[in-house]
This record gives sequence, C-alpha cells and structure tokens, in this order.
Amino acid sequence: MRSKHLPIIFLLLLFFVAKITNLGVRLSDTNIYFDVAYQIFQGKLIYRDFFYANFPFFPYISSLYYFLVGKNIEFFYITSALEVIAVSSLIYYIAYDKTKNALVSFFSSIIYIFSFIVLSTSDHQTGVFTASLFAVLGYLFLHKKNFFLSGLFVSLSFFTKAYFIPIAISFFIYLLLQKNYKHTVRFVIAFIATGLVITLPFLFFAQKEFIDDIFQFSLTRPAGILKSDVAWFFISKDFLLFVILAFNIFNFRKNSFFALISVFSIILFFLFQDVYYLYLNFIVPFLCLSFYEFYIFWTEKLKFQKMIILSVVTVFVIIGAYNYFSSYRDLQKINGFRKIVQIINNERPNYLYGVNDITPALLNTTKVLPLENVRDAHEYFFSKKILDKEFLTNKAVNSKTIIISHGAFYPYLNINEQIVDGIFNKQLVLKSCRLLDSIPVKSEGIVNRINLFKCF
Repeated sequence: MRSKHLPIIFLLLLFFVAKITNLGVRLSDTNIYFDVAYQIFQGKLIYRDFFYANFPFFPYISSLYYFLVGKNIEFFYITSALEVIAVSSLIYYIAYDKTKNALVSFFSSIIYIFSFIVLSTSDHQTGVFTASLFAVLGYLFLHKKNFFLSGLFVSLSFFTKAYFIPIAISFFIYLLLQKNYKHTVRFVIAFIATGLVITLPFLFFAQKEFIDDIFQFSLTRPAGILKSDVAWFFISKDFLLFVILAFNIFNFRKNSFFALISVFSIILFFLFQDVYYLYLNFIVPFLCLSFYEFYIFWTEKLKFQKMIILSVVTVFVIIGAYNYFSSYRDLQKINGFRKIVQIINNERPNYLYGVNDITPALLNTTKVLPLENVRDAHEYFFSKKILDKEFLTNKAVNSKTIIISHGAFYPYLNINEQIVDGIFNKQLVLKSCRLLDSIPVKSEGIVNRINLFKCF
C-alpha cells in the first residue's frame, strides 16, 4: 500500500532539491519581512513602531522562521519552499481521502507544486504560502466536519494575507447553502475569535497606526500593474489552472464549494485596485484540490480514456516547469549580495538609504542604521508626500551614508542609467556621491544593476 505513495514523495524531494540548490537573496519583499522579524526581536511593536501594510499574523510567523534559521537571510528564503511542500502534501492527502485513487491524488499534487505560479513565487517568502497552508487546513477540517477548527484556520489564513478574503467568503457562503446553521455558527465564532486574538493587542496599543497602515495604505495605493497583464500572464503560464477555474463555475451543481471559490476569486480580481500575480496564489490550492472533479467529468461523464486526460495534464505541467527553469529560475536573484555586504562593512557608513527590495536586508545583515529611520522606502510614500526625497537625499549627502539604487546598464544601446528610482534627487546623488560598485542582477523590468554610492 505504501509504495503507491512513493512517487509523490520523490517529486516533493525533487522540488526541494531544485529550490535549495538555487538559494539566494533576491530583489524581493522577502527582505522587508526578514527585517520586520528582526525589528520584532528588537522589542518593537508592529504599526506603532514601524509601518506594516497587512494584518499582523505573518510578522510573527516571520519571527519564528527568523529564529529557526538562525537569523540567516538565505535560509529564510527556503521556508516558502517548505510551506509549498506542506500544502502539496495536504492536497495529496485530501484528494486521496476523497477518491482513494493514488494516481489522481498524485496529479492533484504535482499540478500544484510544479505549476508555473508556485515555482516562480516560491522563490520568495511573502506569506502567501503560509496563508495557503492555513486555508488548505481549513478545507481539510471542513471535509472532516470539524467546523470550529475550519473557521480557526481560515481566519489564520485571512489574517496572514487579507487578499485571501474570497476563500473566507466562499467557506461562509458554502456553509449557509448547506442550511446547517449550527455548523455555520461554529465556523463564524472560531473565525471571529481567532481574528480578535490576533488584532486586539494592536487595537489597544496602536489603533490609529493599525487602521492607517492597513486600510489607508492598502486600499488607496494605485495599481502597479495592469490587471489585463496579470490575467494574461496567469492564463498563458498556467493555462491548465485557468481551465480548471472555468470548469469549477460550470460544475456548480455538482460541487458548489469550488464554484464559489472560483466566482469570488474573479470578483476580488476585478474589485481590488492593486492586484499582483503573486496574489493569485490564494486560489491555486483549491483549483488543484478540485482536479478530481475535473478528471471525473472527462473520464466518466464524457468517457474520455483516462490516460489521455492524464497525458494532457502532464504536458501542461512539463511546459510550466520548463518555462520556469529555462527563463525565470534566476529572476531577481542577487548573486553578489555577500559582496555588497562586504563593501558596506569595509566602508563603515553611519547610515544606509535605498530601494526597499534590498535595503532592508542590508540593514539587518550589516547592522548599519537606516537614514532617518527609513527602512522601507516605498515609492508610494514619496508620491503621497509621506516621505520627502529632497530632504532624504540632502540628508544622505551630508551624512556618512551609502545609497543603494537600481540601475539600467545596456552598453549596446548606449544606456547607462545609474539611478532609475523616484526616491532620490538623482542629480544631487550623481553630483555629490561616488559610485562604489555596480552589481549585475536579472529583473523583470529594465533594472539590471544594483548600484552603491558613497556620499562621504
């Protein structure tokens, strides 16, 4: 009996090996979460002592990871891969518990772990897979008819990443449609109680900052990427997942739960102003969990030969994996991160000031102070006049500061832009500071350099 489960164990190990052999620091929000964990260990309170734009549960998970990896930032990155393995294992377990079919359960799991979206976004620790793990545990306990624990874990998912709200709404509506209000009440009580335990300390000690950081920032920030681009990227890179999403809506009468997940996910996509590709991870585990319904429809209702369906699925999985390993595996990876740390340590600046996708990691690793205590120089803060680039740049050039900027260097096009960010007075930096080094990096946009400027 156990031998039938060996293939999934092998592929989970293969996934882990692929991730750990390509471990490294990247241009990423992961560096912000790493720094948030560091600040919590310094006794600081989220919101009151530093900005944080989401609900407060993930910072404490980050702190746990920070402790477990020995405060090593490279190992901090691998925690997302471990979460993916946990989610994939749960998908396999739930699918097998429902179908008693090891082959269908195997495909449910590998569609998840080798989908392009999971392969590409699990190079970063952003909390999305933590929330996915809690959401899938919520579904497991729904399946086991333990509605209190289901509500607890769905609440943990939502208070880890607020954009998991379609999942929470779908659970609630599904239970209402079952017309067993006792189960619904248990779910709701657990959900609310868990949320209160998580948020009450901040409502007491940092109420204004809590509201401003989460609601004023997150709900009013402008869209960073066109929704049409996000949607097309998802469809083109993970067409199988898109097909399953559409099928779930079509299959409403047979399985209303997965249909609700798909419908409310689409609604969120159109209603929420600032949607990123990463956010779409909230629906992916449930698309994979619903694969058995998709498989049954084609093989039993339409009488397709079983191996034809599985062969087609295999082709899509291979295409997604190929796209990742051939073009995206090293995206945003900073091979010279330790070199940057060494340069800063050798120069002994009093302050660092720079772009928020790497500077928080450098602050933590070098223990150099942030200029004017600005640890997260998000460009939105400057456009909203919360931070002033003229003041900060002047402060930097008149202090013992190293500036970290993005650059674009394309000699064959005669392009050498050493600063492409809106958080600096570019002319003042170029006039007053000296370029220490330019570190190559591969990113999604025009940026291909991390530039260090010495302003003393």
